[in-house]
Amino acid sequence: MVGQPAVGSGPASPPAVDPAAAAPVLTLTGVSRAHGGRPVWAPVDLSLAAGTLTLVTGPNGAGKTTLLRLAAGLLRPSTGFRACAGRALYVRGGGGLRTAQTVADAVSVTAALAGRGAAVLPAVDLLGLRGLADRRVGTLSAGERVRAALAAAIACGPALLCLDEPTAALDRQGLLDLAVVLGVVRGSGTAVLLATHQPDVLRPSADAQLAVADGRVALS
Repeated sequence: MVGQPAVGSGPASPPAVDPAAAAPVLTLTGVSRAHGGRPVWAPVDLSLAAGTLTLVTGPNGAGKTTLLRLAAGLLRPSTGFRACAGRALYVRGGGGLRTAQTVADAVSVTAALAGRGAAVLPAVDLLGLRGLADRRVGTLSAGERVRAALAAAIACGPALLCLDEPTAALDRQGLLDLAVVLGVVRGSGTAVLLATHQPDVLRPSADAQLAVADGRVALS
């Protein structure tokens, strides 16, 4: 389970950002990415505002991960232009943390790299991880690892958070808990781009959905 924000120990929910009034955090203009000389999908135009949640769905191999990594700035577009107003982070499931580190150390090291040491405790509390702070990442359950990876990412204060299949190891209650956490993250102004094969629980709170299939990215 992802776990809800710890009652009384985490930061108060920030005032919600009005997506309609917010400037774009991410803009993709005519962007495509080629593998082996062939485009993964047709050129994409996309604009994500602060405080929004956009789901990315589609079959395996359709190019969801490529889209998220390009949005996060880890891949360069083969055509078109990418613009991001602030720090962008890509998180793959519950990965990215060293298994020998404690949860507190993993979040602290990541936050320090972003110059945001003061954000560690609020992030740990937000994800309900205070009781697991001294546990080594390698001993956590799959759902707990998702929480730890999210805490590390949130501590960095990203303008854009690209989450690749964070729902894969979660049961239904874990998905519901994740929706609560994402609501708080969005309230701080972070735009979230989330790829998932389990969109049903998150769809009601999403602002948009990108369907990646058959060489196209369609917004709905």
